[in-house]
Amino acid sequence: MEKKKLQIEGTVKKVIVSAALAGGIYLVFRYLLPLVLPFVIAGVVSILYYPILRKMCKNTGIWSGKKKKWFLVFAVLLFYLVIFLLIGLLGGYLFGQGQSIILNFPFYQAKIIYLVKCCCCQMDDILRMEEGVSFAYIEGVMGTIWSDSVNGMLPKVTVYSVQMASKMFGMLFGIIITVIATFFMIQDYDEIREKMLQSEIGKNICRVITKCKDTLKVYVKAQGLIMLLDGILCTLAFLLIGQPYFLVFGPLVAIVDALPVLGAGLILLPYTVILLLKKEIGKACVLLFAYLGCLLVRQITEPKMVGNQIGMRPLYTIISMYAGVRLFGIYGFLLGPVGVLIGKELYTFFLAKQNE
Repeated sequence: MEKKKLQIEGTVKKVIVSAALAGGIYLVFRYLLPLVLPFVIAGVVSILYYPILRKMCKNTGIWSGKKKKWFLVFAVLLFYLVIFLLIGLLGGYLFGQGQSIILNFPFYQAKIIYLVKCCCCQMDDILRMEEGVSFAYIEGVMGTIWSDSVNGMLPKVTVYSVQMASKMFGMLFGIIITVIATFFMIQDYDEIREKMLQSEIGKNICRVITKCKDTLKVYVKAQGLIMLLDGILCTLAFLLIGQPYFLVFGPLVAIVDALPVLGAGLILLPYTVILLLKKEIGKACVLLFAYLGCLLVRQITEPKMVGNQIGMRPLYTIISMYAGVRLFGIYGFLLGPVGVLIGKELYTFFLAKQNE
């Protein structure tokens, strides 16, 4: 009887700890994170970047006095310069590709209309209706949707423009604060860590941060490798079928495949069906093999690289992403899994402290 009572009490404690952690993480992400986001980014960059710099230069004359300070200034500026340069190059390329798509829109529109018309003709034959009835209906529906979209969009353009300008200014200010905060955190990294390790609470915080950092590093490394392999595979597949925007579609499929809710099939399977309707069997087979290749890469690579190191099953990832999107919007795709990983580490830590 006593044993059963202890088990019930242990279960109740676990439920209370889980609920408290879930509520705490939600409140932090909802209300505190937007206020301190530049400092969170600066802290993450410092935790990941400083050990690399220390390992590279600790045994050199640079790692002391004013030389160290100026070296850290240069290292921080170089880091963000490379990041912004990569973002700028990627943005410029995507902008150029988008501009090309807009300029060629009439051509693609004609191809889509022709494909839809062919499908509608086949539907008319199957249902034994008069030729052109299905296409006329779809054309009317699409015309109404387009008209409503344009009429609803025009009044909001001015309001969105003002909001966008305000957000751009806020983003620029946040970037400047992030760069400055990163420099000061990296400069005082050893001192901050030493002071935290002097207290029991600080030691526990450092232990949890280290565990979360290691877990997230494994997860990001695994997903990055999978995205790289999928991106190369899909880019080659789109190149083989003669898709002019293969450098856009290939990486796009890799990014979508990283989201368990969606997967590579969201792009590759509809594209394959379109090619089959156009009777381009060879190209359809290439994309189908690319899709199977993406599945194979994920099934082989993910369990080996993540596995027990993360301890987060695909079902939990899907649930965390869905809950994150419902709670935090589009950023929830990232905040959901991160929140679960942090909660898991804190949960393990609190249980271990109770059992001591």
